[in-house]
Amino acid sequence: MARGGKEKKSESREQKFINGFWMTLTIVIVICTVFVSISTIIGMMRTRSNRKELERKITLLEQKLEADSIFIERITTSPEYMEEYARETFHMQRKGETVYILEN
Repeated sequence: MARGGKEKKSESREQKFINGFWMTLTIVIVICTVFVSISTIIGMMRTRSNRKELERKITLLEQKLEADSIFIERITTSPEYMEEYARETFHMQRKGETVYILEN
C-alpha cells in the first residue's frame, strides 16, 4: 500500500506538470493571437485611411483633368482665346504695340 501512495503522488506531480504545460502553452497562443489580431486591425485602419486620402486625390485630379481638357479644347480651337491667353500669361504683344502692366 505504501507503494500505491507514492505512485499516486508521482502521477499527481506529472499530471500537474502536464496541466501546467498545456495551460502555459494555451496562454502563449492566446497572447500571440491577440497580438497578431491587433496588428492586423491597426494595419486595416491605416489602409482604410490611406484609401480615403487616395480617393480624395483621385477626385481632385479628375477635376483638374477635366479643367485642363476644356482649356486645351478652347486654346486649340479658338485663335482669339489663344491670343488672349498669350497676352495675359506671357505679356506678349503685337508689333508696334506697347503693353503696360499694372500691378495691384
